[in-house]
Amino acid sequence: MVHRRLQEDDNRGVQEPLNETMCGCNDIRAAPGAMGAHGHEGDGGCFCAGLTVRGRHLLVFDEVQRARALRRRLMEEIQQPPALAFARLGTPFKTPSRTVLAEALPPNVKLVTLTSNYAQAHNGQWLLRLAHVYEAGETADDLAQPVTIDLTRYFRRPGLAITSAVETTLTANAAPAARLTWKTEVAPADGAFTARTPFAYPSLTLRPMEVRTFLARFR
Repeated sequence: MVHRRLQEDDNRGVQEPLNETMCGCNDIRAAPGAMGAHGHEGDGGCFCAGLTVRGRHLLVFDEVQRARALRRRLMEEIQQPPALAFARLGTPFKTPSRTVLAEALPPNVKLVTLTSNYAQAHNGQWLLRLAHVYEAGETADDLAQPVTIDLTRYFRRPGLAITSAVETTLTANAAPAARLTWKTEVAPADGAFTARTPFAYPSLTLRPMEVRTFLARFR
């Protein structure tokens, strides 16, 4: 259960009700036997409204293949919407906003991670992670096919012009060569499972549902 509400102590060890509410009152400081006694936070009385989660449902009416393509795009827009922040007019910002990419990535490629948080542990290199959004055969067009991109085309803005990239494991703690070698099948006619194209900076190929991680340097 993500949101739990048990109005009475079930005598299973926590010595209090599980009462998730809109105001955050949950009787966590109530003494055993004093649950719901006085109506103030912490003394056992928690009368706030139960936690409510609101969402929205979207229905897509279209042909199967086109609906699948739209579903993926809507998933990204709904689950990871832009974060809005507001301030008084004229408020100076310590970190001015800027656009990371010089142009939009292909519709089937997602920028998952771009951070310098771990640069000190990687000799000044940034963590760059890209993912293919679609599954093989999910759509009838090229969206579900392997896609090749040139990193220098998208990362060329001043201050974020990429100069090198070395592939690593997903968690950036080992070289890809350290992975196990899996037996692979012959590629089908549609080419969806062709062998991975070796990474030769600055171009790389992403296969359907593939996530690739790099340690990159920027100028």
